[in-house]
Amino acid sequence: MRYMFLKRYNPAYDFFLIQYFREGGIEFDENTTFDEADQRELFSIGLTSMTPHEKLFCSYVRSWRMHPEARPSYYELFDKAIGGSGSPDAKRLLRLESNKTQRNGKLVFSEREAAVSISEFYRKFLRNPLKMELERGGGGKDVTKFFSMEELRPLLEVRQIADEEEKEKLRNGIAKHLLEWFSSITPEKVEADIQRILREHEEADEHMKLLPDDPTAKERSWSCRHASECVEIDFFQQFGSNSQSIFLKPSRGFRISDYVEEPGRNDIVFPWYLVVRTEWQAEGDIPRARKAQESVRYS
Repeated sequence: MRYMFLKRYNPAYDFFLIQYFREGGIEFDENTTFDEADQRELFSIGLTSMTPHEKLFCSYVRSWRMHPEARPSYYELFDKAIGGSGSPDAKRLLRLESNKTQRNGKLVFSEREAAVSISEFYRKFLRNPLKMELERGGGGKDVTKFFSMEELRPLLEVRQIADEEEKEKLRNGIAKHLLEWFSSITPEKVEADIQRILREHEEADEHMKLLPDDPTAKERSWSCRHASECVEIDFFQQFGSNSQSIFLKPSRGFRISDYVEEPGRNDIVFPWYLVVRTEWQAEGDIPRARKAQESVRYS
């Protein structure tokens, strides 16, 4: 089984969102500012009838309102703009990617490309900031924002018996050990973890749990999680359906951007991927498939 990867947040989606809005008669392009779009959305309040284009535009602007400095290029908005069903079609996305009139980014990524992105996230948002914190002698409680519950547990165990000097020494020791681990994360290591976890899921028999337990619940789904030190993958399958939703993300750091950049940017900077099963059998088939779509376009 081979897989392809789609980013949950991807600026390349905006090209198609702009195209969709303009097809619906909405004046909107890459130069439209948030303030301009926001005023248009505010005028829609109270309207009892809107077209699908107008409804999606309002959802787009409301999402944009959370972070005016970055357009809300989320997969769930993009999927509606291209008439998707919520379940990604990798081949269709490659066709869309090759047919764009502006070359402004990929829609579909390989396992290797996802691993590089996740490795870069660890370096930029975890390793480098922690290293700077230690080098400037910050230490103390400032370093605990990089800790998971596993690193915090030793501190909690001694919080009533250790003095401040002992606590600081323990915190800094844990931080230095964590920095070594962050520094060891490479694209190769992440890629190996992704491959192992996907293989674990494929080879495990009847390990998914049906939730909620209540058999009378209207919506139930099978789910499981496979994790390594670097990444985790969640699998969901609606009860009675054969299709699965698969999500890949780093095993830590979802809210680290609150400290490294500004609060609330986690949806933008956190490398969250939708994982799509494909019929292709080799990693090199993704660029080959992309090239094939391009050759059809220019033939």
